[in-house]
Amino acid sequence: MIQWRLYVGRADNVNDMGSAPGKDSGRARVDSATSVSGPVVSLEGVKKSFGVGTLVETEVLHGIDIKLEKGEFASLIGPSGSGKSTLLNIIGLLDRPTSGKLFINGQDAAALDDAAITRLRGRTIGFIFQAHYLLSAFTALENVMMPILLERSRPDDAMRDTAKELLEKVGLTKWQDNLSANMSGGQQQRVAIARALALKPSLVLADEPTGNLDTQATKSVFNLMREISASSGTTFLLVTHNLNLARQCDRTIELLDGRVEANQKSSLGKQGTAGTDFVADSH
Repeated sequence: MIQWRLYVGRADNVNDMGSAPGKDSGRARVDSATSVSGPVVSLEGVKKSFGVGTLVETEVLHGIDIKLEKGEFASLIGPSGSGKSTLLNIIGLLDRPTSGKLFINGQDAAALDDAAITRLRGRTIGFIFQAHYLLSAFTALENVMMPILLERSRPDDAMRDTAKELLEKVGLTKWQDNLSANMSGGQQQRVAIARALALKPSLVLADEPTGNLDTQATKSVFNLMREISASSGTTFLLVTHNLNLARQCDRTIELLDGRVEANQKSSLGKQGTAGTDFVADSH
């Protein structure tokens, strides 16, 4: 599962991507992600190794080439240990590849220092997780406001209005003042989706977002994400062990042993209905 600590786009330590503490990496700084033509995500020959320079150096991603277009709703599947989490960490700007190129909205991640990476992640990428990670002491409305609050430092009416609009979009206006702990699993995940959209990202990474939900809630949450992608042009990458959900996506990318085993458009796409056909090793 990808690291959730940075979902709001702010980091406790801007050197989280591997630079020596207290030192500028010397890379170019970019203050915001601009809308550009071309892929939202582009990986070119991306490799990732752990334990680099040691006797136990291990390469876990072996030359990944993937492009995600604006508004595309793609799934990422594969057995445990295939490299999905490592790949998602790289696309989510939580880790850097050992070699190869990663472009987010046309920006070369390798050219950015750690502070610029943090800003690009916060303003370009939203995260949804299997566990919702809502703050139980806060209401649904306050949870959705949290990423905006961290971006702007102080609450205002515009921030509250944005959160209300997002909760309306996910069908939770009646529950906006409920504490998140007093909501059903499906409702909590809808709040998490609204939170992921708070800063209007061009890319949403959804890591097993229906993994803890029952059949009906799974259908509801999946269809909601599809509707949001279609209406807003937001690109979604859905990691799932549910093969029936994967078939409903525009495209399915399959990883096996750190390599892209398959990358093909779905025969169902937007025509499909979410279901419950799971891969046996789901976690």
